[in-house]
Amino acid sequence: MAQTYNPQLGREHSYPYEHREEERDYHWGMVINTNRCINCNTCSFACKSTWTSGEGEEYMWWMNVETEPYGGYPMGWDMRLLDDLEADQTIFDAADNGEKVHGYIAEKQAWEYPALGDDQVHGEYPEGEVVESDLENDEYHDIWQFYLPRLCNHCKNPACLAACPRKAIYKREEDGIVLLDQERCRGYRRCVKACPYHKPMYNPETGVTEKPVGCYPRIEEGNVPRCVSSCIGKTRLHGNINRGPDAGPAGGKSSAASGRSPINYLVHSDEKVALPLYPQFGTQPQVFYMPPYHVPPEFLTQMFTPNTEVKENEWPGDTYEESVRIVQERARNPSHEVLGILQLFGATTRLIETYNVKENRVKGWDRNGEKVVDVPIEEPMEVREGEQWTNQP
Repeated sequence: MAQTYNPQLGREHSYPYEHREEERDYHWGMVINTNRCINCNTCSFACKSTWTSGEGEEYMWWMNVETEPYGGYPMGWDMRLLDDLEADQTIFDAADNGEKVHGYIAEKQAWEYPALGDDQVHGEYPEGEVVESDLENDEYHDIWQFYLPRLCNHCKNPACLAACPRKAIYKREEDGIVLLDQERCRGYRRCVKACPYHKPMYNPETGVTEKPVGCYPRIEEGNVPRCVSSCIGKTRLHGNINRGPDAGPAGGKSSAASGRSPINYLVHSDEKVALPLYPQFGTQPQVFYMPPYHVPPEFLTQMFTPNTEVKENEWPGDTYEESVRIVQERARNPSHEVLGILQLFGATTRLIETYNVKENRVKGWDRNGEKVVDVPIEEPMEVREGEQWTNQP
């Protein structure tokens, strides 16, 4: 099996196909700020009503929101696979003889409760005590939970693609979106078994598998996916994860900003504030999460880092737990640059290719170099003099 370098792990590991020598100029990517998610599931229903409302798709939730630490769809999807992997072992390294990826097919019962564990918290509320946290002294609430939106990661090492014996799954040349050709699919369910995030799903009515499509028709028109545009909490920012600091102005127009895309800054700059979900699987997922800053770092380390004793990647800190602590602090007290980018979340339905943060404004341009957003970083507040309005007698 070929070897590929994985920057999320900081080392090489096996993968059935050799990588291109150069990265694409454009690659689908998303950043989700978990600190803003309220579990309203508007994203879930927007996705389902758009893509999976037909026969045989009743249990297909390409987009779902789980309550951590107890939620899971299918039930226990992450822990079951993590228990199978040895330290420093990806799902490709762990593949049995005759297979290319280690995985499992969840039983039917595991798909029947998409909202299992909703709003269930970790810990018990102490009686007669004031619940306080002191993060400066590393003291966290004993009770906590947070919401984790989950969707297809359009990975750079897709396990579904690696496992398909029919080569029915492919990455699009123009944007890295991972698609499934249903005319080639024979319903072997190798991709269903291989994807560690369990997003390819088998349709018993048609006899073939379906997988999330990254809202590619909207991407082609320069619009963000439905889960992004419908989010009332403005938790998400979508765009070109590969646009780095050396890129020219968007659309070649001198009036547009050059350099990084806003999500590239949040993920790949020296001020990294977003992390991938379970990078130890080895698939290089391209959905990144700003971790909740009220949750103990020990729990987040096993979820958002490779979670090995020796830190091998270039993330900040000397250990992975220290990486999480640094990223949590950056999310809790964002710099002016990050604060400006946060105003772009949910500010427009157009894809933002480049941006510019000034003293109190942030602007964004699309791929054609057209300005699509111009908003203040802090809204002016006016306090009216005189008697305050009240509904009390």
